[in-house]
Amino acid sequence: MFNKGLAFIWDGKNKNLKTVDRLPKHQINELFGIERQKELVISNTKAFLEGKKVNNVLLWGERGTGKTTLIRSLLNYFKDTPLRMIQVLKNDIITIPYLYDIIHENPNYRFILFIDDLSFNENEQEFRDLKIVMDGGIEEIPENSLIYATSNRRNLMPAVSQSENELFPEDSIQERASLLERFGLRIGFYRFSEEQYFEIVKHYASKEGIKMPEEELIQKAHQWALIHGTTGRSAYQFVLSLQTGF
Repeated sequence: MFNKGLAFIWDGKNKNLKTVDRLPKHQINELFGIERQKELVISNTKAFLEGKKVNNVLLWGERGTGKTTLIRSLLNYFKDTPLRMIQVLKNDIITIPYLYDIIHENPNYRFILFIDDLSFNENEQEFRDLKIVMDGGIEEIPENSLIYATSNRRNLMPAVSQSENELFPEDSIQERASLLERFGLRIGFYRFSEEQYFEIVKHYASKEGIKMPEEELIQKAHQWALIHGTTGRSAYQFVLSLQTGF
C-alpha cells in the first residue's frame, strides 16, 4: 500500500491503515512569517530521509500560525521521496506499538507519525502512554519512524497546581518535563505582527483573484483583525469573506 499512497490514517481499534486519497495541497513557499520554523522542520526531515538519526519534533505556540499546515505541506515538498505520513489520533496513542510492527516490515520507507493538537489534562492516561511509546520500552522503536506533533501548549499540560494531597509537587513537574524532553526539537510559533498579517492577506487576495485597491484591502483587513486576530488562519478567512461581500 505504501507504493500507492503518501499519507495514511491509523485506526487503532482495528489495527489498520486507511489511505488518504485527498491529499493536502499546501505548499511550503506559501507559508509566511515562519521562515525559521520552516527551515528547522525541513532540515530535520531531510536528514531523516537521508537515514540519519534525528529528533522527534514538537511544534507549539499560537493557534492559527501554521503549525499543522507546515507538517501537512511536507507531503508536497518531499513527494518524490520515500517519506510517508501517518496521522495518529490521541486516543490511539496506546496502539502505536502495533503500528511500529507495520513500519518495521517496510524498511524502504521513512515514516512520520503525525499527532495533531496534542495536549493533556490532569491524570490522562494517554500522557503516560505516549512516554512509553516514545521510549519503546523493552522493544526497539523502528529506526525509520519519527513523531511530529503540534500543540497550542508549550508544556503539553496545564500549569501545575498543588493539590491538597500532593506533598511533592516537584514530582509532577518532573513527570511533565520527562515527556516534553522526548521531543528533541521543540519549535515555537508566535503571534504575527500586523505587517506580517497584511503580507499574508495580500498573498491570499492575489491567489484568490481579489480585485481591490491595496489601501482598501489593508483597511478592511485591519477591521477584520480587530475581532479575529492577526494569524495566518485569520488572514485566509478574511480573504474568503471578501468573496461573500465583507
